Amino acid sequence: MAVATEHQLFRDLEAIAARAVAIRHDLHRHPELGYQERYTSGVVSQELQRLGIPHQRGLAGGTGILATIRGTATSGGKCVALRADMDALPISEETGADYASTIPNRMHACGHDGHTAILLGAAAVLAAHAGAFSGTIKLLFQPAEEGGLGAKLMAEEGVLENPNVEAVFGLHGWPGLKVGMVATRPGPLLASVDGFTIRITGRGGHAAAPQDSVDPIVCAAAVVQSLQTIVSREADPTDASVLTVSQISAGTAFNVIPDKAELSGTVRALRPARRQATIASLERIARNIALAHRCEASFDYFGTTPVTSNTPELAAFIKQIATDTLGPTAYVEAPKPAMWGEDFAFYLERVPGCFFVLGVQPHDRDSYPMLHSPRYDFTDAAIPVGIRMMSQTAVEFLRR
Repeated sequence: MAVATEHQLFRDLEAIAARAVAIRHDLHRHPELGYQERYTSGVVSQELQRLGIPHQRGLAGGTGILATIRGTATSGGKCVALRADMDALPISEETGADYASTIPNRMHACGHDGHTAILLGAAAVLAAHAGAFSGTIKLLFQPAEEGGLGAKLMAEEGVLENPNVEAVFGLHGWPGLKVGMVATRPGPLLASVDGFTIRITGRGGHAAAPQDSVDPIVCAAAVVQSLQTIVSREADPTDASVLTVSQISAGTAFNVIPDKAELSGTVRALRPARRQATIASLERIARNIALAHRCEASFDYFGTTPVTSNTPELAAFIKQIATDTLGPTAYVEAPKPAMWGEDFAFYLERVPGCFFVLGVQPHDRDSYPMLHSPRYDFTDAAIPVGIRMMSQTAVEFLRR
């Protein structure tokens, strides 16, 4: 087997990165929400066909793609997976870029256009050097990361099997790091996520005669205040968790007491036990406060994602790849987990792996718009950095 040096592996990187940037701009102009990524999926498939990479379309609700690159050992050998997410957000873009979104109230405010372009660039590198490694590389182009649990569907549909994936890696652009930098940490990196809705049911009536009604709004207000005691008074301060009520809705007129009120929000935690305890307390408090106000409470949960917890050995491996590939100062260890969520966690529940962040802050900027901001844009200069990280990670894992 011919073993390519890093220099040989990236000898065409400039041209590959330029094409990846052009693809990103195209995807940025055509953002699509989760499970609607038909244009994006078509662009990905067309590029994979151009590269001669076999792939399966129609996964995870219809837009997911699994591509496979086989090295010199066409049977047997190790198997590694690289993942990119493809969906956008319901946000109106304010970047002013000449490739800004052409679709109202849709934009790539989380940079998934950059992630997809990076994985296509890595596909070009890896396909051109299939003789440099033995084994199989799977490329997962995943829909619906933004609360749609696309990773869960991809995993359930067998993308980590036949052959069985031994490690999975993914990245995310991060505005808090300069271009050329990489960060991650062993163990928990990102929190579990639960969206919740609490429905408070009372009995409506005239606002001038509250004695003839059972007011769900008064009950809902009491629930919001009391839920704040779960984190502050029931959880160990060193066992991080978050409970935020972010929406409250009730009523249709100023002179009517409604029948119902709804509260929605999110629970975040870094341990499954803390997550379960927080949800149990949420239900206990809401149900009993509703009872005290002569109301009833019911609960719905959505967007539930586990803790994103990196395999320690593979977090150390990513550190090694970053320092060897990008330079001795290119890696920083994340000092603590963050309370964001990432459905990459569904892959990590099934196989070892590591999720890492890639710097997107330009070197001439002291700050950069945060993810989900209408002014956020994945930085083009980070594209070749991401291609190098993903390509080298796959090749070196198979060589280990």
